Amino acid sequence: AMPFESLALNGLALSTVQDWVQTAMARQIDIGFEAEDKPLMVRANPTMLREMLNNLIDNALRYTQTSGSVTVRVRADEERRLALLEVEDNGPGISPAERAHVFERFYRILGTEVEGSGLGLAIVKEIAIRHGADVDIFSNPRCKDARFPGCLFRISLALDQS
Repeated sequence: AMPFESLALNGLALSTVQDWVQTAMARQIDIGFEAEDKPLMVRANPTMLREMLNNLIDNALRYTQTSGSVTVRVRADEERRLALLEVEDNGPGISPAERAHVFERFYRILGTEVEGSGLGLAIVKEIAIRHGADVDIFSNPRCKDARFPGCLFRISLALDQS
């Protein structure tokens, strides 16, 4: 029952990334941010979107090795009238067979040594659903090391046309 408002997705994403800089530095991970010059407006609840992005960044930092990188990107798909919020890393990745399951509550990939409850991605999915958004997982197309295919999480939100 939280209200939606028109907000600049790139501004919210930038401020959220800035909150994670110290954690990334402590883990010796390069955290970056890329966005279009113009504001990408969406109708959303800012608290929920920030929580969703926090969970994605936290996950990326947890699974990325020292000297790795995490990038948050905000871009438009004008043709489909979507704002795309992406979080990519160059960690171990998620196999295609596991991708559907990682959004289940308490689901943990076997053999994972990283601490966590298995709720972060379930929360991401729930927030996306409440915003009418899609969540997709890909191997990171920028990764060249087969041992570390990385992940790219993409949230597709409708652009606010008003």
